Amino acid sequence: MTRFVVKEIPPVRISAETLTPERLSGLSAAEIEKLPLIVGNRTEHVGDWFRVVTGTEGALPGALEFEGPCERIDRIGGGMGSGSVTVHGNAGAYAGISMTGGELTVTGSAGYGLATDLKDGMIRVGGDAGDALGGALAGIAGGMRGGTVIVSGKAGDQTGQRLRRGLVVIGGDTGANTGAGLIAGTIVTGGKLGPYAGAGLLRGSIIGLGGTDRVVPTFADCGVHDLVIIRLLARHLSSLGLAPIAARMGSLRRYAGDTALDGRGEILLPA
Repeated sequence: MTRFVVKEIPPVRISAETLTPERLSGLSAAEIEKLPLIVGNRTEHVGDWFRVVTGTEGALPGALEFEGPCERIDRIGGGMGSGSVTVHGNAGAYAGISMTGGELTVTGSAGYGLATDLKDGMIRVGGDAGDALGGALAGIAGGMRGGTVIVSGKAGDQTGQRLRRGLVVIGGDTGANTGAGLIAGTIVTGGKLGPYAGAGLLRGSIIGLGGTDRVVPTFADCGVHDLVIIRLLARHLSSLGLAPIAARMGSLRRYAGDTALDGRGEILLPA
């Protein structure tokens, strides 16, 4: 295991996407500290901002940990394909961007753009997530393309916007435009969906177990259903340690849409 201990709060943003288990495999602490690091618009070295500790006894190989104030450390776990990265506390923007595998754990909250362009892997956040969770890279039509994201707290605006594939589970409320332009995939919220959820939905499912103040008017009420797929999803959520949310997934009222775009998706709300 390799630990990165933040020496002091940086005055500008730091990009940590080069610090992944694959890229650091076999390197000593001294070698890691000499690696380049993007700090604001400058290139400095890892050792300028982190104290690096390697070879902790009994630790799993391929594991990285970040300790200290990490709110200005962006892109943690970016591009990782295997191993695990743990942030003890809060993480900055774009945590887990373009991950292709492995597991990222943030014990606190995550900033803007969590799981942007996620292709595979698991991301768990113990606190809240900022806006644009599971979003798209600039110039790319679709957002998150696979993997699983679990946020224990709430999430901001544009959660799962243009989601193409994968599973997003939010324990609390979500902001405006949750699942807007959803192409495929599944979003589950234990709290309330914000306004305009599912606007422009093409395919996929948005499940708001806390309801919503108003369904977008271009969705058609299809009545209450006890769907087999919901039972299977509940079983999967239980396997992920989300039994309290899974227990609430019984009969749900289904709204089909977005009919303004001949969408074949759905919003499922409490009956």
